Amino acid sequence: MQTNKTIVAGLKSGKDFSHWFDTEQKCLDYLVRKRWGDTPVCPYCGCKKVYKKKDGRYICSHCKKTFSVLVGTMFQSTKLPLFLWFRAIHMLVNNKQGISSCQLARELKVTQKTAWFMLQKIRVLLRDEKDTYPDKVEGVIVPAGTGQSGPPYVRVVDHPLRLHPSVERFVRPNSRIYSDLIFNYQTLSESEWEKYHSEDSPGIDPATGLNGVPKGVTDPFWTPLKRMVMGVYHYVSAALFHRYVFEALFRRSTNRYSDEARVDRVMERIGKVVPYYVVRPKVPGTAA
Repeated sequence: MQTNKTIVAGLKSGKDFSHWFDTEQKCLDYLVRKRWGDTPVCPYCGCKKVYKKKDGRYICSHCKKTFSVLVGTMFQSTKLPLFLWFRAIHMLVNNKQGISSCQLARELKVTQKTAWFMLQKIRVLLRDEKDTYPDKVEGVIVPAGTGQSGPPYVRVVDHPLRLHPSVERFVRPNSRIYSDLIFNYQTLSESEWEKYHSEDSPGIDPATGLNGVPKGVTDPFWTPLKRMVMGVYHYVSAALFHRYVFEALFRRSTNRYSDEARVDRVMERIGKVVPYYVVRPKVPGTAA
């Protein structure tokens, strides 16, 4: 019997991936081993005493409910074959700059709307729930677009005029904000700069730094994100922009992973139901 470790180790290319997961039953068997191992667990009451039915589903001896391995996962209630979901995950996380819904639709032979929905649902899982950010940051702050080192602190500002309220909310007083002269940062007035002891500089040389700004490589995160948005997606709505940021963060945090290990990392997070209203949140002021 092939184990998950053996299967994942064999996913050297898209062709190999299609071979391992070319039928619904292979995908189900993988999910069973990935989620439960050798002991199925009832997703409703947590009881480990369950019985397998002839149709492949399970019945709990305690609550008497019938369920499948898909209950309680991102695949719950899906009408699409699992092997299409698996291929979509493989293509999204292993393309260096992502994959557009139009291209995914051509690859999977589904509609563009279906491909868009699949990608958005997968992106919800790309944010590591274990990663937490402090309410506010302090010290030396280098906004995106200048050059930075260390892990990025992600907060989405959807309009230049909202930059100041965001700084007030997320940056502690007596911190230094170094930036170039791009218009977005010039919206901070002189008094606000002084409040944060910031220095208005014509630019920061990432090779040498400036007045205590940490030296580092040129934009190891933000530049690929910009290329991804402008070169592949072209347009990203403000309401969903954070998902593309976390997609880029996931790709950055797994840049030393193999393709198969990256897919396996996503599969570890499937134990989460992602309803439609989460995938496509309603924008305030629009009709239902």
